Amino acid sequence: MKIQELKDKLTESTPIYTNEEINWMLNHIGDPDSLIRDSLVCNSLGKGFLEENFSLDQAHFMIEKIKTNNTLFYKIDETGIPTLTRSFTCLFWDLIIKVTNDSESEYFKILTDSEEKELFKNLLVYLSKESDFTGFSKKYGWFHAVAHCSDAIADGMKSDNFDPEMAHLFLSSTYKMLNRVDRRFIDGEEYRLSDVFIEAFKNQKISNEDFISWIKSFDFNPYAPDLIEFYRFNNVKSLLENIYVKLNSLSLLNVRIKDYIEEYFSKKD
Repeated sequence: MKIQELKDKLTESTPIYTNEEINWMLNHIGDPDSLIRDSLVCNSLGKGFLEENFSLDQAHFMIEKIKTNNTLFYKIDETGIPTLTRSFTCLFWDLIIKVTNDSESEYFKILTDSEEKELFKNLLVYLSKESDFTGFSKKYGWFHAVAHCSDAIADGMKSDNFDPEMAHLFLSSTYKMLNRVDRRFIDGEEYRLSDVFIEAFKNQKISNEDFISWIKSFDFNPYAPDLIEFYRFNNVKSLLENIYVKLNSLSLLNVRIKDYIEEYFSKKD
């Protein structure tokens, strides 16, 4: 397969992708070279699905191959290069979530209700298990596993198949992740994660009471000698600040949530 031909299709209005090209893209979804993984494969998949350049058979083939290869959990106990496959698989699934819920897309309902529910659960389990919190690497480019998974879950929140039970699983998975993270988020992860909460509130998937209870479940001491705990506290703080501002801008900020967040952090200053 000629990579240049695949690059050229990014500038074509109605490109036709061969099965060989599609198979190659899936095999390189987590390529260590960011020019291939991000600039070529990710952009080609985005263009192909959002502009309907893939046939239905090709779309079904890609979905089945990603599911069969289980790339969302590829070497889940390892960090570094394997994370790229997991992270960019999240972006693939985000595309599928978008189009399967778009009534004007050729790929509308490409996932059955049960398949979509299974996908949501897998994304939530993945969020709870991912242990690589690298944002950007000078050598490999964007990792951004938490951000990419958050993007997919945020779009999932808009679906009727993402029920309140899954929303509670999201709170649990996020809690586990925030208690495991080993560094300060510096590449906008908490901003992307906050979008999931915003969609949850907009679509009435999480109650104000459940959200406040979730906040109360954290017990990080910002003055602890353990630097990791300091990082974790500030990750939660930044996340809540983002949620606060976004809810307020949408006139969705409940008084109880507003008062609790303000009181909670005033004690930590």
